[in-house]
Amino acid sequence: MKKFNFKGRKHVVTATCLLVGMFVLTTAVYANYDDARGYTNYKDAVKDLVFNQNNFSANGEMTVLVDGKEMASMKGDFNLDGKDYYFKTVSQDNLSNRDNKYENIQVTKDGKTFYYYPKTNSYTVSDANKDFRPDMSDPTVKKGVRFAELFADTMVGDLKNNFVLKSKDGDNRTYSVNVSGSQIPEVVNAGISLMFTAANNDNGSSYDVLYENYQKSLAAYYKQQTGKEMTQDVYNSWNKEMEKINGDFSKKYYDILSAKGSGVVYVKADGTYEYYQTYDQYAKNAKTEVINDRNIMKLLGNDPYIDSASCNFTLNKEGKLIENQMEASMAGVDSKGEKHTITMKANYKITDYGKTKVEAFDTTGKTKEN
Repeated sequence: MKKFNFKGRKHVVTATCLLVGMFVLTTAVYANYDDARGYTNYKDAVKDLVFNQNNFSANGEMTVLVDGKEMASMKGDFNLDGKDYYFKTVSQDNLSNRDNKYENIQVTKDGKTFYYYPKTNSYTVSDANKDFRPDMSDPTVKKGVRFAELFADTMVGDLKNNFVLKSKDGDNRTYSVNVSGSQIPEVVNAGISLMFTAANNDNGSSYDVLYENYQKSLAAYYKQQTGKEMTQDVYNSWNKEMEKINGDFSKKYYDILSAKGSGVVYVKADGTYEYYQTYDQYAKNAKTEVINDRNIMKLLGNDPYIDSASCNFTLNKEGKLIENQMEASMAGVDSKGEKHTITMKANYKITDYGKTKVEAFDTTGKTKEN
């Protein structure tokens, strides 16, 4: 089945995690005692949601923009009832021109996990794995969480007192946090600079297959194998023939790369390819404007910085998180002296604490693949 491919995207994941971490460090203006509890309330609510709550519903979305253009997005719905859960994601990735949209539904119910692929109306089933959350009774896990919490507290320092109570609506409290780059602790920007310098000044080695346009390259291969044009309807149907052709198509170029041992195989839209010994050679010589996991780091150069960050969150009377909106931007200058900005936006809502039910997966009219 087509799946959202994170292989080789460690730099993007690292940068995204870094942006998420910045939400904890954002600051505004000290107001009153309730504001001073904002950081602690938020931290406690997030810990409670992640580690303790076993019945709730959540939905939200996240987007990543480069210079104002949306490059990746994910929408999700999650329902949890003890060991049973429903999880739907719709992801789109424009960081490369390979298969860039994927929808998946996963249902775990009564010890069985169903993976449903809407595009092919098919599913697989397996025994459910153990609880996807860490075991908080494990002493090692407990100490790890405690260490992470203390580390965050140390990094935040006195800024923990600077959350603003924005409003009260009945028993709900909404806090707002907004900062500019000048308010970010120097140690944070120093760490960002170190990470980017290391990533941008390695030896340029790589092991990857990159595409000028994944769908067009696949269409060229499809025609070569079948003698027919790959229409959009054929591509969207993604039947067993398409599944096999796609697998063979991917294997063809990875076999070429495997024979080389390392480097980059750059596949053009017509199916021809170029080979580069290092990623730096690819970046310098390949005629492509595609943003991928490697050059997105180079866009920000060696000294990027947090340009701005904001976070709004709402807690109910029990201190549980019910809504969160976050945004952070990182800016930097590339090797040509041009400024670029990467922005991440996320928002989600948590509802039905203690009231969520997970329905059994309905197999009617669907094809079982295993």
